[in-house]
Amino acid sequence: MSDDLSPADYAILVLLQIEDREISNTELNKLYGVRLVSPAYEKLNAAGYVVSRTDRRPYRHSLADKGTRVLGSPLVLGEEQAEAAERRSTREKLLWAALTAKHKEVLDLRAATESDADQSDDPRPQDLLSLEERIRAVYDQVADDPGDWVNLTDIRALLKDVPKADLDKALEQMLDATDVWLEPEVNRHRIGRREKEASVRIGGEDRHKLAIGLP
Repeated sequence: MSDDLSPADYAILVLLQIEDREISNTELNKLYGVRLVSPAYEKLNAAGYVVSRTDRRPYRHSLADKGTRVLGSPLVLGEEQAEAAERRSTREKLLWAALTAKHKEVLDLRAATESDADQSDDPRPQDLLSLEERIRAVYDQVADDPGDWVNLTDIRALLKDVPKADLDKALEQMLDATDVWLEPEVNRHRIGRREKEASVRIGGEDRHKLAIGLP
């Protein structure tokens, strides 16, 4: 809401928001049959709602941050503007009503879209997944196919927030599942410092590789 914006000012802001770019008066006229000229653009520039480039013709306009913010709320005229609106013709009042209704529709649609985007495909938030579920999810990211052997270095790299002792315990407990395997690296020359640090010691030996999905 803004006390210094008329219905015509709001209409220009809405047009610039829809275009979401710098647009020339020539394009505005071609697309919408209007131009943003003096003194209207000077007023909107001075108030910080619009940025205009007038160094050459045709003049070019874009929505400023303040203009974006004011359009983030329903269109409501200030007291002085509302009184002036009461003296307008029925046609002008109808155009204002249509503009406010359409803008409300845009705001409602945007709110619904943002709400949908916030909802994950996984019905459970990431921080509510068990550690085993997180390990399985990370395995799916790094393994090409179920049952592929992956290095624990890759698993730990994607679970850096989990203390090593907790991750070691979870990996060992997962061996109770029939589809989980932890094995040492057979080719000893492939075991470097990172592989040693990432290994989990089970049954007196270091396990370096994980497979999930083996029969």
